[in-house]
Amino acid sequence: MNVLAALLALLILLASATPLSPRSTHFEYAPATATIANPERGFYHYIETRASAPVAYDVDALRAYRTGEQITLLYCIHYLDGLTAAPSPQSFLDHITANLAAVRAAGLKCVLRFAYTDADPTANGEQPPFGDAPPAQIAAHLEQLRPLLQANSNVIALLQAGFVGTWGEWYYTDYFVDDPMQPWAVSDAMYALRRQVIDHEVAILPPGLTVAVRYVEAKQRLFGVTEPLDAAAAFSNTAQARTGFHNDCFLASDTDFGTFRQEQIEADKAYLAAETQFTPMGGETCNPNPPRSSCATALAELERFHWTYLNTDYHPAVVAGWTTGGCRAEMERRLGYRLQLTSADLPVAATPGGALAIRINLENTGFAAPINPRPAELLLRHNSTGAVVPLPLPVEPRRWLPGAHSIHASLALPAGLPSGVYELLLHLPDPHATLANRPEYAIQLANLDTWEAATGYNRLLHTVTITAPAPGLYLPYLNR
Repeated sequence: MNVLAALLALLILLASATPLSPRSTHFEYAPATATIANPERGFYHYIETRASAPVAYDVDALRAYRTGEQITLLYCIHYLDGLTAAPSPQSFLDHITANLAAVRAAGLKCVLRFAYTDADPTANGEQPPFGDAPPAQIAAHLEQLRPLLQANSNVIALLQAGFVGTWGEWYYTDYFVDDPMQPWAVSDAMYALRRQVIDHEVAILPPGLTVAVRYVEAKQRLFGVTEPLDAAAAFSNTAQARTGFHNDCFLASDTDFGTFRQEQIEADKAYLAAETQFTPMGGETCNPNPPRSSCATALAELERFHWTYLNTDYHPAVVAGWTTGGCRAEMERRLGYRLQLTSADLPVAATPGGALAIRINLENTGFAAPINPRPAELLLRHNSTGAVVPLPLPVEPRRWLPGAHSIHASLALPAGLPSGVYELLLHLPDPHATLANRPEYAIQLANLDTWEAATGYNRLLHTVTITAPAPGLYLPYLNR
């Protein structure tokens, strides 16, 4: 055999043994219809405690919310009653810490708020004093809360601005308006004072966590803006990007009791719809107001304003109307995010040190994107040893707004990856190291036969074979 024939035979052999590009398999995934107890979204239960009468959270009751109702959020309000001119006792700070530990043990998170009073102003003819605290005292209390909030940030979904006014709703206030008899008239100087509270809260919370304000006008005047955040400014560490909204009178009137300004309802709604693509939105109802508070409008506005969380306890007549009206189940499924696999193209073979090219297609059928930072990982789990190799994915789940999304990446495999058959899984864990391995805090995809409750992994129903390349061939010089 001459040299040319030998080389040609070798090339044919190599071509038959090693494809020029690895084959992939296409998958279609079946959606699930059940309500999912996913973290940081959905209906919530109200739970309160106060300095004058501390109430310990019941861990078993909290666990039952998750297992029996698929509820993962609590609205945790803390009344600093009697403390408008005094520091918080260490005993109350310890009490809050113990309650947050109970939330963690139960696998839930808090929408957190602090306030000084819940005395109904209408019972006194809306006459001051209303009972909140002066700015200096709020600042002092925030400093007392700083280490507590930072140490327990892993169970805080977000912080509602609170502190100012009755219920912490920024309206009936003795100190943050020029004239408490006119709580609706907030000057620029008073908004500057309110901005100090927001800035202090944002500075205390770890990057990524957000604060929520009650009114559209408040966000605009706090930051001197009229245009909503855009995609480029979203998720930065500025106070503006980290300030979202809560609406505590959803559907209660044409303005939602002041959420929108009467003279510019549609302009405020357009602003809110744009902002809540990138900031959290949630709250509660407060007044039956059919047909506006009924199913058709409720679903339309939950979708338009990207609602993530909603009170299941109040207003009971409105909430009951959603059940009888037939939309409660849809709300349970769609509040916040609902991510489901639609299809994927996944390789059947790869080599250590090589690339793993994947395309995973998802659809978010919820009302909103995930509200907090969260990693995404492709996991390779060895079929024999069970060893798990995580490969970080270059995606930002907070940008997965309702609609279709694709994870398209070429992932570098470790050079020393052992040979074998590996199952592929998608993991969306909590970003905090203390919760990253707890399945209650991982996102479950809305598909059939993919969720592993014991691990918090989503199975992609596919395996890949990792094979080390064959040793290089040695060709001795042939006689010429």
